[in-house]
Amino acid sequence: MKTKILFSSLLLVILATACKRKVVDISQLTFNRPLDIDLKGYTSRVENQDGHIEVSNGGLKIVDKGEKVMKYSFDEKESANLKFDGAGINPSFGAVITTYNNLLSFATFTLTTDQTARGIQYLKKKYGKPKNAVVNNIMAEALSEKTKAMISENFPEYYKEYKNDFNTMVVEYPQVTSWVKDDVLYRMTLDPVKNNLNFKLDIITKKAFDDAVIIGYHKNIDDPFK
Repeated sequence: MKTKILFSSLLLVILATACKRKVVDISQLTFNRPLDIDLKGYTSRVENQDGHIEVSNGGLKIVDKGEKVMKYSFDEKESANLKFDGAGINPSFGAVITTYNNLLSFATFTLTTDQTARGIQYLKKKYGKPKNAVVNNIMAEALSEKTKAMISENFPEYYKEYKNDFNTMVVEYPQVTSWVKDDVLYRMTLDPVKNNLNFKLDIITKKAFDDAVIIGYHKNIDDPFK
């Protein structure tokens, strides 16, 4: 009897382990290639888009020229199924992963604030010197010493602290930093708020940008690949 109970317990453990889904690490996915995992098992929201984005009468419209776009949206709970180099995705913002003509072409997500430094270091180590950075400034009193130190340590070439024309101390920091490798853009946006440094990353392929299939990257911005 004890042997049967032990066997049944082991069987349940094996089945539970087998049924447990692996977390999808976005840093391990290869852009410009077909997905090697079915994301429908990780999110309940999958949308098809037939066509590209065009500006019309001050708004946007989808014009079908044969483009096949599939968007996987991860909500507050489903974002727990994702990581980026092991770092957690902020559930408050969720995430989106998009394929274009069956190729992985776009992703956007925000890391949890305690993982910001990890995300920055991954990008710097993996892709080297940024292609460019757009600097912004914020009143120094709005940031904690911890946040200022995190910015200055990771981006000493862009960090400045000085008095502006109104005799107010401000911190200058890289708000948007971009890397390009193998026709893929990695666009990081930093948002410093008091004790936190928020980290948002957009990843988009040149093909998806050129064909204007992603809202927000539908040729209403300067070409980031130039």
